[in-house]
Amino acid sequence: MAAVLGKRHSRLYFADGTFTLKAEDGTYYNVNRELLILKSDFFCGMLSLPIPGHPPLCLNRNSKELLQKAKEASLDGTSDETAVKSPPPPFYLIRMRYLSGVRQYLADSPSLDRLCALLKTCDFYAVESGMEYATYHLENHPDLRAALRYQLASTYHIAHWAHRAFHEMMSASILDLSLQEEAWLGWDAYRVLVRTHAEVAKYRLTLAFFPPDVVHAHFCYDKAYCQSRWEANWVGLTGGLGTLLMDEVSGAEMHDGLSEMEGPGMTGECRLLTITSIQDTPSEKSLLRKEEQLVETAVEALIKTWV
Repeated sequence: MAAVLGKRHSRLYFADGTFTLKAEDGTYYNVNRELLILKSDFFCGMLSLPIPGHPPLCLNRNSKELLQKAKEASLDGTSDETAVKSPPPPFYLIRMRYLSGVRQYLADSPSLDRLCALLKTCDFYAVESGMEYATYHLENHPDLRAALRYQLASTYHIAHWAHRAFHEMMSASILDLSLQEEAWLGWDAYRVLVRTHAEVAKYRLTLAFFPPDVVHAHFCYDKAYCQSRWEANWVGLTGGLGTLLMDEVSGAEMHDGLSEMEGPGMTGECRLLTITSIQDTPSEKSLLRKEEQLVETAVEALIKTWV
């Protein structure tokens, strides 16, 4: 028998193991075949392929996609010589906590690289417990930048991450993106981000220079003067213009802070009625909410392109 290249893992090559994997670095892992079938849809598909003289072990959980993946990894894994080649790092996949469902969510503090590697491996092998573990820790990971969050979202079809990432990138200058972040986004997402930044800038200018109409109280003594004072305040540095352009806040933030906006010279009741009218306008019709709509529309269009 020909010598087998590589080495056996010191802890994850079990003497009573029934399924052998080989990592790209040449390391061999020998684990429990039935446990892999139970915890991984990928292995359930792979190990359910008919073996001459043996009945299939699992039929009801297989999708065509998983079976196709399984067929592409055609070695039987009954020995080192026929080990199934595995993408790195299989160690995280095989660790009992992921396969058995015992997840120490709060006790762990994994690195970003490790979590991304785990997400890739567990997605490939359809290990749900590992996917849950990785996404749980990535949700608010301090080192996960918005552009990388979007890449992960598009790769693993996590829609709410895409929305979160875009909103974070919309709150910063497009010029602040590094080459690495542009690469994470890819051309399509980067192009949409640039266009959305331009649309939001145009919207802010329009909103800043064209204030909403005043809702006058029935006893307003001079509606024309009241309107002029509202407009003068709106386009002043302490009004809408300054808020939107100098402070670089979103329309939604301005919406929530309208009650603090001063209105010297206009009737107090008119000011209150106007602000209440703006804040009570349904989101889909509110001028101050249009920025959110522009971003949400852009992200939804990108999500539809995911394959």
